[in-house]
Order: sequence, then C-alpha cells, then structure tokens
Amino acid sequence: MAASDPNVIYVGGGEQTVRGNVSSGTGLYKSVDAGKTWTYIGLDDSRHIGRIRIHPQNPDIVYVAAMGNLYEGNEERGIFKSTDGGQTWLKKLFVNQDVGAVDLCFDPTNPRTMYATTWRIRRTPYSLSSGGNGSGIWKSTDSGETWSDLTGNKGLPTDTIGIIGVAVSP
Repeated sequence: MAASDPNVIYVGGGEQTVRGNVSSGTGLYKSVDAGKTWTYIGLDDSRHIGRIRIHPQNPDIVYVAAMGNLYEGNEERGIFKSTDGGQTWLKKLFVNQDVGAVDLCFDPTNPRTMYATTWRIRRTPYSLSSGGNGSGIWKSTDSGETWSDLTGNKGLPTDTIGIIGVAVSP
C-alpha cells in the first residue's frame, strides 16, 4: 500500500518461503481504489515476488524484488523499477539467470538510498540448493538506477552466502 495514497496497492504473486510445496505466482497486480478492483501490470515470468517497495512520496514509482523461476534459470529475476505505476518495467539489478532478488528496502531518511539482497536458489521436486555465488547484499544511492555489491565488505560473512533479509534502522 502506498504511504502517500492508501488507495494504491500493489500485490505480487508467488511465495518467498521456499519449501517442498512452494507456490508460483503470475506476476503483479495493482488497485487504485483500495482493493475493490485489480489490474494485471506484468512481470508474469518473475514467478516469486520477494518484496515490493513503493516510493514514500510518489505511488507511481515502485520497485520489485523478483526471485524468478525456482525450478530453472530465467531472465525475469532481480530488481525491477517502474516510474509510471507499473505500465512499464525496467530491470535495474540482474546478477544472472540463476540468482533472484529476495528483499529490498529504502533508507527511511532518504528514499534515494536503497538496499537489496540477492539469493541463488534452485528447487526441484527432490532437492533444494540454496546460497552461493551471486547471493549477496547491494546498495543504490541513485534511486535504484545503479547498484554496488557490498557482499565482500569487511564485517560481512565470508563463507557461503544464503538468503538475507535487509532493513535500515531510522
């Protein structure tokens, strides 16, 4: 729900919690009448939306952390941004077709500064592979236009990286 307009709500399909019977989604939907009606707005092959963040002052600027297809590699993974309320989407952070984005947040004192996390995850009917190359934490200081990889910074884990949740303390 948009903080600047509670009538604007974005919903993404698919589960973020990966287990044996994880459910896939069909992309993103938007309501501009507080949930009375819904419109499909794309990213259908993202399958699992980890997080949606709406700019605090402008409900037409929205960011999506897409995990992608958990069963095979695909291109609709990473951080996507729309500046027109979901009519068009631009991929702003993409590691590779086996690594999706799972979490995303704004710095509460400056929405130009954002943090995102990526996760290498593969699910099959009989196995789960979690973590490794591409999993990490990222920072943007230009409203999600470019991203810097923080994963190797001092103080962060140096062994296998898995799923990461991210938040910024006010």
